[in-house]
This record gives sequence, C-alpha cells and structure tokens, in this order.
Amino acid sequence: MPLFHFQVRTDSHVFVTEPMELADTTLARIEAAKRSGDLLREHAEQIWTDENWQVDITDAAGLILFVLHISAHRTSATSAHGVAEA
Repeated sequence: MPLFHFQVRTDSHVFVTEPMELADTTLARIEAAKRSGDLLREHAEQIWTDENWQVDITDAAGLILFVLHISAHRTSATSAHGVAEA
C-alpha cells in the first residue's frame, strides 16, 4: 500500500508529519478531512488566532498531492469599534 504523510502547519509553525499507509489517494483525502475535523475539535480555541492552518498530504517521495486550508477570521462586526466578544 502507498505511504502518505499528513502535515499540519500554520503561518508560524510546522507540526510533526504523520505517515499512514492507505490503499489510494481517495482514502488519503478522506483521512485528511477526518484529521482536519479532529484538528478543529482539539484546537478549537487556537484556531481563532487569525492564523491560517494548512494540512498537506504528500506521497512517500514528499510530493504534495493535496492541500486543505483552514482559516478563521473575525469580521469587521466583531473586530471594529471595540465590540466585546461573548
């Protein structure tokens, strides 16, 4: 089975790359989506630092096959005019 690597990064940090053997790229994309859900659940508070998060899915040679982008940003309704967050 092919070996895929899943790496999470932000604008300022690269997390550990985790390898996984999967039958094909379809299963690699599904796994990336599941890992992204776990990432949001486990880091729900940190995701709101207005920093972009990215999940890279590479093959065994390091070629990037797919990229998932996760970003959370305040809008002008919550960031302007001193609006307090609940």
